[in-house]
Amino acid sequence: MRHFLFIVIMAIISIPSQALRVELSNDTFSMTGRAANRNLFVTNNSEKMIALEVYAQSRVMDEVTGVDELEDVEDFLIYPNQLLLQPDEQQVVTLTWVGSQELTEEKAFRIIVEELNLSLGDEEESDDMTVKVAALTKVVKAAYVAPENARANVEISNVQVITDASTSEKKIRVTFNNSGTAHKILKQTSIKLTPIDENGKKVGAETKEFIPNELNGVINILAKSQRMVDLSWPDGISNAYTAIHVSL
Repeated sequence: MRHFLFIVIMAIISIPSQALRVELSNDTFSMTGRAANRNLFVTNNSEKMIALEVYAQSRVMDEVTGVDELEDVEDFLIYPNQLLLQPDEQQVVTLTWVGSQELTEEKAFRIIVEELNLSLGDEEESDDMTVKVAALTKVVKAAYVAPENARANVEISNVQVITDASTSEKKIRVTFNNSGTAHKILKQTSIKLTPIDENGKKVGAETKEFIPNELNGVINILAKSQRMVDLSWPDGISNAYTAIHVSL
């Protein structure tokens, strides 16, 4: 007898993300004391019962892409870490920092609330096999554990005029360096751009102060880290220049 393998891919978002509401009472934890505890409010606004798991991951950010690099950690005591919510029900999850008590700089984390699969039951035994894959809802919140008096210090540490390999267009590569001990969120960042010569001296009268499209949003620079951003060449500045000074 021939055996057939039936694969069913269920691309299902079981509940819309807005139907799962997650709020963290404060995104910054202290290492000790009352502020080492925070509450996570999880609300099921959908019309069906859902099962959820809550866990934490450490977070570092790729300086070029800005993409998070995550790793499972056990630095938080999470209670309860699994939930079963009826429609319109809310539960409170307590998160307590139980990691290092000797941090000298802020550490970044993600708190993740992920839906568990309740919809897939066991199939009746047969010679055929059915494999089901479901994509379920996940809500991710930022969290930080910081020593007392942690502060950000963001500066522009490097500026390069480059040529984009794919478009052959000139761009300005700006490196933001946060040498401080806390993260910094830049919003709609205005910069001042001035052409310079090889000695770093201003060339001509061209200076432009503006918000580049690439900085017209939110950029998070974690403590002791860098973010590299490529800016399109701005209108009003000749692209014949080979060096640019950029300041905040």
